[in-house]
Amino acid sequence: MEACMEASCAAATTSASTFIFLQLVQSLLVAQCGLSDNYPPDRSEEIANSNIEFDFVIVGAGSAGSVIANRLTEVENWKVLLIEAGDDPSAVSEVPLLFPETLSTSEDYSYDAEPDELICQSSKNKVCKWRKGKALGGSTTINGMIYHYGNDEDYNEWSRMGNEGWSYEEVLPYFKKSQSCNYVHSDEREYCDHGGPMHIGYFNYTDTGIQKLFMSAARELNVPILNTVNGDKYIGYGIAPANVHEARKMNTARAFLSPIKNRSNFYVMKSTRADAVLLRGTQAIGVRVTLKNGRSIDVRASKEVILSAGTVASPQLLMLSGIGPKQHLLEMGIPSVVDLPVGKNLQNHVGWQGIYLTYKNETARPPSSTFISDEAYEYLMYKRGSLATSGGFDFVSFVNVYDSNSKYPDIQFFHVHYPQWNVDKLNVISKIFTMDDDMKHDIMKTLREVDIIAPMPSLLKPKSKGELRLRSTNPAIPVKIYAKCFSEQKNIETMLESLNFIKKVLKTETFVRQGVSLHHLDIPGCRHTESDSDEYWRCNLRHTSITYYHATGTAKMGPRSDPTAVVDARLRVHGVQGLRVVDASIMPTIISGTTMAPTIMIGEKGADLIKEDWADVGGKAD
Repeated sequence: MEACMEASCAAATTSASTFIFLQLVQSLLVAQCGLSDNYPPDRSEEIANSNIEFDFVIVGAGSAGSVIANRLTEVENWKVLLIEAGDDPSAVSEVPLLFPETLSTSEDYSYDAEPDELICQSSKNKVCKWRKGKALGGSTTINGMIYHYGNDEDYNEWSRMGNEGWSYEEVLPYFKKSQSCNYVHSDEREYCDHGGPMHIGYFNYTDTGIQKLFMSAARELNVPILNTVNGDKYIGYGIAPANVHEARKMNTARAFLSPIKNRSNFYVMKSTRADAVLLRGTQAIGVRVTLKNGRSIDVRASKEVILSAGTVASPQLLMLSGIGPKQHLLEMGIPSVVDLPVGKNLQNHVGWQGIYLTYKNETARPPSSTFISDEAYEYLMYKRGSLATSGGFDFVSFVNVYDSNSKYPDIQFFHVHYPQWNVDKLNVISKIFTMDDDMKHDIMKTLREVDIIAPMPSLLKPKSKGELRLRSTNPAIPVKIYAKCFSEQKNIETMLESLNFIKKVLKTETFVRQGVSLHHLDIPGCRHTESDSDEYWRCNLRHTSITYYHATGTAKMGPRSDPTAVVDARLRVHGVQGLRVVDASIMPTIISGTTMAPTIMIGEKGADLIKEDWADVGGKAD
């Protein structure tokens, strides 16, 4: 217990950045031993001082890497090494509402995209943040926990692009393989299973009335109500499931690594940075890493190196190893081994936090002086209350803003409710999306008088594509992220159409009766425009648009005949033997929803492909 408390104090010192957390910290310190799992031990020193040769070396213990490590170590005669740049997830990361407390800490890479005058102009420093988890469990330790597949067309499109085995019918079993689902509706059973290690459920909280308000308006507009967002209906309003279990976040390390921590063929290196893939000609033979103490060593893989470091770090590793755009590598002084379009095809979901609806809530009362302490008690003792939720991000809707009869959406809405006087929630949201002070103060002033609802659209199928480029040959220096989110005019027009959909919602009898109106933010950079004019909203979009941290596509999956592809349908890097990429970077096109669940699925399918390939060449994989 004493060791646990010492670790708790260290975590608390680095994470105590907001009023909410400061009020909770004492309770969390006492409870931490109950909140933390016994993750696999760090064997870095043992590995550094031995000549262990592994069958497989996996780089990245995130959404896909944790899954692969679990599945490959099922083969008892395979030695598997998992390398992670971070450490164990903090206790704070397991409390659902406190996920923003992990942002901009040691658990978050907190990348900055390159400046772009078309987006994020009301974010701090006018720069879009790109979040990425740095801990066992990767981004599942810091994300908003929404577990959503997308739709069948997302994967059927991949299949039509020449990726055999990736149609929706073929990938659905790999979604289900991971899951232990807490069913609410009977029609979920066909799409969600219960035999896997990843608990999927719903947040335990009471609707504040916002859900009923929107669902009533949806019925007036003939927009469906969804019993499940992971089914065969893709348009409508509904509650999304999440990776939660007993009011705790279920990150992939907790789900897939904790149960196998004692497997004798499983090795983990923590706080260890992967610097390059070791190559013998065009054969991957291992990985060069830097340990926490600064020592550099080589670890060897007799069968394969598997990159699961994510959409930013996997392409960075490939390029540092001489696998990437030949001209760019030569400019950086890196000898070209294989010329591939690594870092291209970058896609992300663009969000808009500049649409605000206000109404006078006659029942609103200022929170009591003991509110935070009461919520902490409810959570720690009874696993309920606001701390057991995501703050409302699980209430979602999917619409097609151009064709109301379409089966497939082009916009997803998240619905954030700011109750009157609730400055704490504003502080949380402003931290997630790095609002600048002007924007935050305007919202705070409005909150003194009324409730605010922010229906935040997400552009599901962006037309524009960005790219990553090396900034340095030093692996410790982040890449340049050229997001180019609004380089295609169609993206801007679709986001503006999402506002028109909200204006239709405002005209429903439900919203008129409630007295809900559209609020116009006072944005200094938009004061030259007329309120509610097209010019104002375009200016608003430039300033208050953000990204949702769903980066994909930079090691695109496709056949060798596709000049834009990096890996084949079995996730093997074209032109390189013994090297695969298995993470969100392989997505040819971004899916129509949050990307955690598909990335876990990619890990499950990737592990099976590896087992099949090595069984085919005489390896024992069962």
